[in-house]
Amino acid sequence: MTHYRSEYRAAARAALVDLSALAEFKSMSAWSQNIDADTLPIFGVATPTEAKERESHSSSMRSTNLVVVLKTLGGDDIEDELDVLSDAVEVAIITALGTASVDCDLQNTTTSVDGQGGSRIGTLSLQFTVITSLEDPVAQ
Repeated sequence: MTHYRSEYRAAARAALVDLSALAEFKSMSAWSQNIDADTLPIFGVATPTEAKERESHSSSMRSTNLVVVLKTLGGDDIEDELDVLSDAVEVAIITALGTASVDCDLQNTTTSVDGQGGSRIGTLSLQFTVITSLEDPVAQ
């Protein structure tokens, strides 16, 4: 049986792969190392944290933090490009994960530009909260 957080990540990656705005982007697993300019553009999806609030003896509300990070090369208008990408990613993720039993909302968007080495590298991070009620594994 696939873990529900694995399903969130897979659905998010599939939605981003299908997004025309990211047609040139490669998907990578969450990364911790620096990415060189030759690897760009890329995106990754991770679920780094989750909060749990007990609802009953057998179920709890799970609030999962799902993060999408994009890195791309750009020129003087890289921040404008990241803004356009953020809108497209927001719609794709909320559409892919939001259902009658799962609520998905964008909580935070962060952009940064690194101009070291002559190339401008833009990073876009979108943090979503995915909320659902699940049976507790301990109660099963």
